[in-house]
Amino acid sequence: MNSHKKLDLGRGLHAWEAALLDAGDLYLVGGTVRDMLLGAAIDSVDADYLVTGITLEDCISRLERFGALSFVGKSFGVLKFTPRSERTVDVSLPRTEFSTGPAHRDFEVRFDPHLAVEKDLERRDYTINSMAFDLRKRGLIDPLGGERDLDAKVLRVNRSASFIEDPLRILRGVQFMARFGLAVDEGTRDLMQRDRGLLGSVSPERVRDELNKMMRFAATPSIGLLFMHDEGILGIILPELESTFGVEQNEFHPDDVFMHSLKSCDRARADLRLRWSALLHDLGKKDMKQLVDGRAVFYRHEERSAQIADEILERLRFPNDLRRRIVSLIENHMFNMTPDWSDAAVRRLVARVGTENIDDLLALREADGLSRGEERTLDENRTIRERISRILESDAAFKIKDLAIMGEDVMKVLGMEEGPEVGAILRKLFDIVLEHPELNSRESLIALVGKMGTKK
Repeated sequence: MNSHKKLDLGRGLHAWEAALLDAGDLYLVGGTVRDMLLGAAIDSVDADYLVTGITLEDCISRLERFGALSFVGKSFGVLKFTPRSERTVDVSLPRTEFSTGPAHRDFEVRFDPHLAVEKDLERRDYTINSMAFDLRKRGLIDPLGGERDLDAKVLRVNRSASFIEDPLRILRGVQFMARFGLAVDEGTRDLMQRDRGLLGSVSPERVRDELNKMMRFAATPSIGLLFMHDEGILGIILPELESTFGVEQNEFHPDDVFMHSLKSCDRARADLRLRWSALLHDLGKKDMKQLVDGRAVFYRHEERSAQIADEILERLRFPNDLRRRIVSLIENHMFNMTPDWSDAAVRRLVARVGTENIDDLLALREADGLSRGEERTLDENRTIRERISRILESDAAFKIKDLAIMGEDVMKVLGMEEGPEVGAILRKLFDIVLEHPELNSRESLIALVGKMGTKK
């Protein structure tokens, strides 16, 4: 069904768009059209184009006159085009594709410049992603009723074999549900249940990318996570989280570990570090739970949670720096700064976490507390932030590189060669300066190094 609804592009044609229209037809497609129907401006969404009626070679030769072009992600046959002074867009020809790799990494693509746009749309995943905006006629093409489903907030898969062709589409549907508040069509739910076992064959990187979209763009990721739990999907993707369902806590937690983790994730700022650290911060409680005088306690669960989180993030091929930062937040989330903490204790916390991570640690503490209904966390964090800010404004050293001397100085004073012993001495100096920041001067540290040498 073609819609008569008109969409406002909000601008005229770009020169390169006109060049393609001189030879064929050009459409905005997929998520671009979905987001425009939801009210997003064209310059605020990723722009995906479909060009028909011309060959791939002709398309390339026309685009090359207007900017940089690369044929990346060759398995999907998408041209990455960066017009001069404009942002990068995706341009593709009508195609059919199907998975050929054992881990659904490889796809065979067949181009057909004369394939009707409706046929290209029908091979996509969900109806809400199967619409096109005709740049010549300025009209909506909607062969599967995607506009109707979007208005009704329904997630409907295009055909029964869709998840078999690419099981990742199940997770894509889950993140759409969380991002756009969609209810799944019953037939689609049945197909997800039927084909969920195939998710084990999908590459970790592709799984990670869909989960990250949910974490970044959904106001309440718990919608998707609960759906995965209810439909037996979560145990395939994040079994460590699924295993916390029903793990009861103590009087400080009204929810079990599973629901507390989901609520914390929802409360966290829509940032990958915070959303993931909030979701995974208590997974170790299942292993560390014990009863003391009839009361549940979870001593050192933050250490076990950090280990589990590290394993999950490594399995999902997270970048090392992001993985380490998330793990550090989880490992340190149980700090409880009270008024009797010395300045040295505060400096040790900052040094352990890193000055660049303090704001995130307090944000995680806030999400954790508010998920339990503890509004006092806001006031506590305000007091903690003020004290840390005061200490950060001092000349204290919070990293070894902040010391007033370097390894070369140590080697010169002690007449020693480069090696691990030099690093050990710098660490000792750093520990001293954390306690006594007034000693962080070149003169004082050189004197301390000299004393260390005399003790040998």
